[in-house]
Amino acid sequence: MSDGLARIRATLDVRPPYCSGTCEIPIEQSTLFYSTATSGVRKINLLFPTQDQLESLHEACQLAVYGHDHGEVTKKLGASRLDATAFATQFSLENTGLVDAVGQSLLEDMTVGRDIRLELYELNIYGVGSFVGPHKSATNSDKMFGFLDIVFPTPHTGGIYSLRNNEREWCVDFATMLSEAQIPLVGYAAYFNEVEREIGSIISGHRLTLSYKLYFASGGDSPSATMISALGPFEPSLKTALAEFVNDPKVLPNGGYLGFGLRHQYPVSSEMRVDTLRSCLKGSDAIIARVLNRLPLPWSLRVLYRDRGSHSEQTFVLHKFISDLSQQDLVWSHWGAGEKIGPGAEFVRFVDEFGNDDEKRAADYSKYSEDVIDIIQMTEMPSVTNVHSQYLAYGNEVMMGNLYGDICLVAEVPAKVLY
Repeated sequence: MSDGLARIRATLDVRPPYCSGTCEIPIEQSTLFYSTATSGVRKINLLFPTQDQLESLHEACQLAVYGHDHGEVTKKLGASRLDATAFATQFSLENTGLVDAVGQSLLEDMTVGRDIRLELYELNIYGVGSFVGPHKSATNSDKMFGFLDIVFPTPHTGGIYSLRNNEREWCVDFATMLSEAQIPLVGYAAYFNEVEREIGSIISGHRLTLSYKLYFASGGDSPSATMISALGPFEPSLKTALAEFVNDPKVLPNGGYLGFGLRHQYPVSSEMRVDTLRSCLKGSDAIIARVLNRLPLPWSLRVLYRDRGSHSEQTFVLHKFISDLSQQDLVWSHWGAGEKIGPGAEFVRFVDEFGNDDEKRAADYSKYSEDVIDIIQMTEMPSVTNVHSQYLAYGNEVMMGNLYGDICLVAEVPAKVLY
């Protein structure tokens, strides 16, 4: 690997997909009102609750049920909840500075021109023995990018807060963090929607939390990467490294593509044009897009397909749309990229920065008449956002084919002008 490519990958070393900490809130904003079936409206002080208040709120909540990614319910857990329609609170995040803190840390300083909208959606209270197993919370909009949990300083122990993503894990001990504070503080954790969350068992006391959904605000459509005007923390060094890499005469002398695997998860559906996701890019994905705009290098979001049609043969295809070959009755193994995947699809050949074939992604295009374009893998693929379909491939015999697709950001590098 060249020094230039190593610098780019090191610059893009991913920051944790969450941020957490503590925040002070005014005492006058710490009251929450809720209703019960038997005794009407009640209230609780979120900063200084009594034991009776906590037990009364716990009784008023319904048992929460958490499932896994696809919604199947595995077991009922001891976390109780109230939907946001069942309570009202004076607590206001807008007055805490937390919105800015989340934007600066979670979105890597890119909130200028890209406002965040918060939606309060539930209250949770956990008693002794309560826990929440590993799960990912459901998303309901392509503008939604994450969640924010506010933990109030109710006396308790246990309940370690664990977050997992891409085989990495981070833990936050809110019970210890809040008990050691000299003044009443609230804890917070904001995380992207692809992050798995788990809450360990409460050993003593009660934990009380408010949970919010995080959206890119839309005054119409969400702003694209070109509207973000604040510098990300590693943007200058990434821009310098990419410019030097692309301007090296040995890199893609005949032109080609730079491929960046996406580090975050985005909503996809069959037949969608994936470039519509450019308004939803977040974190390091959005910073790459911004740097490419500044160089400038044209870029788009594509699906990189790895097609295994028969035996060990494989080809790589770039396309603008998500294709589902399982819906086709007949797929011939000799078909080219456009015939098989759809109009506009094109074959690509993985090469290293010196133009040599990438042995880990060797492919055979000898039986196809279409042009093959060189592409360099800049960051890890497969991406976090990916698709898969199976199909019947017809050739000398009928076999099951597999089409694996990864949504990636592809930058176009023009051919070098040689004098």
